[in-house]
Amino acid sequence: MKIQIVKKIIFLGIFMLYAIANAQSVSGLVSDANGPLPGANVIVKGTTNGTTTDFDGKFMLSEVPAKAVLQISFVGYTTQEVVLNGKTIINVVLVENANSLEEVVVVGYGSKKKSLVTGAISSIKSEDMQNNGTTRVEQAIQGKVSGISVLTNSGSPGAGSKIRIRGTGSNGNADPIYIVDGMKTYSIDNIDGGDIESIEILKDAASSAIYGTEGANGVVIVTTKSGRNYDKPLISYISQFGVQSERSKMELMNESQYRTYLNEAGVQNIPSNGIDTNWLNEVFEDAWMEKHHLSFAGGTEKSTYLLSGSYTNQDGIVGGERANFKRYTARLNSKHQINKWLEVGNNLTYSNTSRGVISEDDEYRGILNNALLMDPLTPVIYNNGVPANVTSLINAGNTILADKNGNYYGLPAYVTGEIANPIAMLSIQNRNIKTDKILGTFFANVSPIEGLVMTTRLGIDVNYSVNHNWNPVYYVSSERQNSLTTVDDNITKNSSWLWENFVTYNGSYNKHNYSLLAGLSAEKYQSPNWYLFSGPTPKEGDNYAYHDYTQDDDLDKVGGNFIERRKRSTFGRFSYEYDEKYLLEGTIRYDVSSAFSEANKGAIFPSVSAGWVMSNEEFWKEDSAIDYLKVRASWGQVGSDQNLLGNEDLQFFSSTGVKVPDGNGGFLPGYEASNIPNKDLTWETSEQIDLGIDLRAFEGRLKFTTDYYDKKTKDLIVSGNSLIPLSVGRNFGNFNGGTVSNKGWEFELGYNDKVGDLTYGVNLNFSTLKNEVTDLAVDSPIDGADVRGFITTRFEEGEPIWYFRGYKTDGIDPATGKPIIVDIDDSGDITPNDITNIGDPHPDFLFGGQINLGYKNFDFNLNFQGTQGNEIYMLWTRTDRIYSNKPSFLFDGRWTGPGSNASYPKADVGSDELYRSDLMVGDGSYMRIKQIQFGYTFPSKVVEQIKLDNLRLYVSLEDYFTFTNYQGLDPEAGSTNNQSQGIDRGVYPIPGKIIFGLSLNL
Repeated sequence: MKIQIVKKIIFLGIFMLYAIANAQSVSGLVSDANGPLPGANVIVKGTTNGTTTDFDGKFMLSEVPAKAVLQISFVGYTTQEVVLNGKTIINVVLVENANSLEEVVVVGYGSKKKSLVTGAISSIKSEDMQNNGTTRVEQAIQGKVSGISVLTNSGSPGAGSKIRIRGTGSNGNADPIYIVDGMKTYSIDNIDGGDIESIEILKDAASSAIYGTEGANGVVIVTTKSGRNYDKPLISYISQFGVQSERSKMELMNESQYRTYLNEAGVQNIPSNGIDTNWLNEVFEDAWMEKHHLSFAGGTEKSTYLLSGSYTNQDGIVGGERANFKRYTARLNSKHQINKWLEVGNNLTYSNTSRGVISEDDEYRGILNNALLMDPLTPVIYNNGVPANVTSLINAGNTILADKNGNYYGLPAYVTGEIANPIAMLSIQNRNIKTDKILGTFFANVSPIEGLVMTTRLGIDVNYSVNHNWNPVYYVSSERQNSLTTVDDNITKNSSWLWENFVTYNGSYNKHNYSLLAGLSAEKYQSPNWYLFSGPTPKEGDNYAYHDYTQDDDLDKVGGNFIERRKRSTFGRFSYEYDEKYLLEGTIRYDVSSAFSEANKGAIFPSVSAGWVMSNEEFWKEDSAIDYLKVRASWGQVGSDQNLLGNEDLQFFSSTGVKVPDGNGGFLPGYEASNIPNKDLTWETSEQIDLGIDLRAFEGRLKFTTDYYDKKTKDLIVSGNSLIPLSVGRNFGNFNGGTVSNKGWEFELGYNDKVGDLTYGVNLNFSTLKNEVTDLAVDSPIDGADVRGFITTRFEEGEPIWYFRGYKTDGIDPATGKPIIVDIDDSGDITPNDITNIGDPHPDFLFGGQINLGYKNFDFNLNFQGTQGNEIYMLWTRTDRIYSNKPSFLFDGRWTGPGSNASYPKADVGSDELYRSDLMVGDGSYMRIKQIQFGYTFPSKVVEQIKLDNLRLYVSLEDYFTFTNYQGLDPEAGSTNNQSQGIDRGVYPIPGKIIFGLSLNL
């Protein structure tokens, strides 16, 4: 027995000596079609001996048996195995696997393999975010996935956007909520695209129901980048420089056309004065922009970190530096494995923004609105002497604005009212909004047993904003002048905290796999606001625009309000799959919100979804061209309280403008009841059905996804007086006004392949949309946007939400040149009762796509997006200012005499039947080339000589080409007013950009 043991020991020793003698060091390079691949995993199969590639894609392993097998893997690529057979240098090129490019997606409170997802979720990866010139993340989403529309409020620097997921589901705020690294926020304007790892958009109710009361308009989950266990810290730098320009093709009447048109309209026979000012050319200018992003990432097996900073600087194509936007951001993400069962970390970002604001989206005093309306016979400045009427105004003590050379700006030669020289008004734009924001999460994950993770997470969102403005003394017209230098400030502090505690358990038995999630959360939101106004200041200038310097206490005004909302929630989810064939998931959430009355504070939001992976069935042929096929279905209910301030069941009182006689001929402050409270107010609830198919074919080269959705948003929260007679004398508070339906189809199709050194990919998306108000809780329609006393949009049963109102025409009378107005009520006369639906701001179709090409070190990318079937209401025109200018198409297409084949009526400057009719509604359909980018990545041999790991240079044209029939400034007519979608009051157009950029790794 002892002899046998000794033999075994001797044999084992000889074997170990043999293995050691045959062990070797192995090195190599891992790359893909575009070059070296840092962070790839290299492991000796069957062992724990492994490493990751460095920034150059290089690796080295020691003590590797001569006949070992190496496994090389990276997320999104097919794993390769290499038999060494004594080789010590291995070079491997990994091939992208289209089936695994979206292998893992982030869902509410966790992540899941894409192949096992039963809801409608679209993903956008980091490379789609960091190589474009947009300053806000929302704009980079545009056109990337189906079912998503991004409505730009304005083309001005730093302006926000509205994201609509599967249509407009609310008559007020229909924005989705944003979840950034687990923290809920209502804006992602403080995040630089270079910090984003991925964005997941939860489109159906089953996916977003886990967020309960705030998921009715969809959920956007943003995951930021984190560090990894690199051999050395990864230093990355991205820089962009660019020039912006106006790309609109809109034309106004020149001085000859203007004089002819007014003469034909019977206003006045205006003589030429030798001046022909093109105000659009004058107001637009080329503008500079730049972006920089620097990050440091690294770590060990137990701790990782990412530290980054960014700087954005963008001038405006209208206003230049006065419309400037600057943003500084700083980010620190870290994760630490304290021991086997405890992990802690944080994701924290700070941003500081400064945005110069010029007047826009205003039919009275907007800069661009005035540029559209100013008569062309007015000069920008007086070069050849000051007219006598201007000299008289100066002598009378009026302050006429002058440029930096002392030349007086031209006063309107003919146009009247508050319409003013836009260049003069730009010179006194002094409004600036400065914002500081901190957004972050701190978390701990406890894993006491295998499969069980307990998470506690505290999130904070603090936003401090100062909207500062001062007005100088000026005179630009009798109706637009200011005699005192005044200062006003609007100070807002939004702060919220969210504390979540949840437990996740993943288990399996044979082929049964399941996951359980249960959690509790509590949150609080506060928003105090202060308004300050005073004047006059002793001098004009930024240095004197403070309230301590003002001199008349009687002008001082102070106001403010305070909003607070609280919420507590309980939520859970059960996910089950059998053998990756049969999928089932259910969620439920119970929310209690202080925004509602006592009887309706709580609500339950359930969902259920299922899927069948047909391609995993035994009957599926292994040699089928279709590699993967899944059908899925879901149903769910989600809520919304975003249109409420809170305390809807309480009666509030106001003292503004209320005075009570004191009996001695004077007055005392008084109070009156404000809006009548509504104790029956309940939640907006979105109920949605989704049916979908996911398909992959030809070894993953082809991918296809389609969904049909039917979303009904019930009990919409609206405000107005529709429930009570006007004789009550008080407004009614918010009430549940009706139901909106959005339904349609979504399609996403992509094909990616490689032929020799050429890689190519084409990815397209297409969506349909039908929007309709299907139920109204009151007897009469609810009024929306008011433009100069005319209700232009309405919420009405059987119509799209906030459709356009006006007169419908049936051509131009060839005998009289007047528009033929349709007699809607068949009364025999044209009256306001004939005002009807003349336009729909919602598109029938949305589309987008990307084309990617790569050849050796060169790459080419083209992105486009557009809409079809939506309309735009051109409401910058003025019937009350008969001398205001008009667009040239009214001149070119006008009726000029009996028998004219005209598309527009005879010259007319004051007819509501023209300017409040469908003749002012344009086709808003368009296709915009969002990006054409050409890049070159330098070979590793070249960059090594300059001590870099990677270097790419590129040039890009962005928003440079737009194909549209719309005759206004921009088919993406934007507005901050949710009831004004598609109304063009003189929209600030989106600029085209020429951008030069570089990205490098150290």
